[in-house]
Amino acid sequence: MKNRKHQVLLTAQKLFIKNGFAATSVQDIINESKISKGTFYNYFSSKNECIISIIDNAKEETDLKRRELLIHQDITNKDILIQQLIVRMDVYKERNLVPIFLVIFHSQDSELRDIIKKNHYEEVKWLAKRIVDVYGAKSRKCSVDSAILLLGMIQQMQHPWTVKSKEVSTVELVNYVMNRMDSLMGDLVESDEVIIDTFVFNHFYDEVRITKEHVIQLIQTFKETNEKKLKLQEIELMNFIIDELKSNNTRKFLLETVVNSFSNTMNNTAQSLEIKEIASNIWQVIDSLS
Repeated sequence: MKNRKHQVLLTAQKLFIKNGFAATSVQDIINESKISKGTFYNYFSSKNECIISIIDNAKEETDLKRRELLIHQDITNKDILIQQLIVRMDVYKERNLVPIFLVIFHSQDSELRDIIKKNHYEEVKWLAKRIVDVYGAKSRKCSVDSAILLLGMIQQMQHPWTVKSKEVSTVELVNYVMNRMDSLMGDLVESDEVIIDTFVFNHFYDEVRITKEHVIQLIQTFKETNEKKLKLQEIELMNFIIDELKSNNTRKFLLETVVNSFSNTMNNTAQSLEIKEIASNIWQVIDSLS
């Protein structure tokens, strides 16, 4: 049954690419697949579910292969990340998915376009996490920006008019882009400029709410990144705030007392903007306390 269903998916994919999604009917898929209408609807509830299954199958294969690459391996190994990026490109190429994405883009079907957006979101989220694995905790604040830059470079370098004078392999392309990321990462980490907040992005499909856990993570990451620049009393202040936030009985009045002192930590330094942003998040937590 699974093999038969797979054949129906391949047939549907061929028709979607050839005729366009809107112009391909369920009956076209049934006729080309030489199956009954009952068999089709036993597999899929609609034409949309059919094309979603094509995308989901590719994602499942990609996820599985990526996990296998990490078994008993060091998560900080950049070569493993390179191989994981190549896996997705190879799976999409083998399954001829790029034309499918173009079909969806031109279909104006909001459900399908949302599927593509969610698919891209999950890829960025996965890559942002892997960037932190490879480049360390200091890269967390810019991990989403870095992931989007990396994927954008790969995508643009794949355009045929970019490489028409030279055949570039997937391996060569990804290695080239990762080398560029090595050069960029230092500046991204040191810069106070962040376009996309990591916490907000990671909870894009949730009801976004600043939590104690989020603020604790922000402070801990800041401490790790700026350990050599912080004074002892500044570290003690941060530890106090973390302990208070971890407490089951967080004392609102104490946080209100110390947040201003925290806000003035490392004043007139490159880190002061980040401190102010963390302080703003602390105030949001304070506001949520009863």
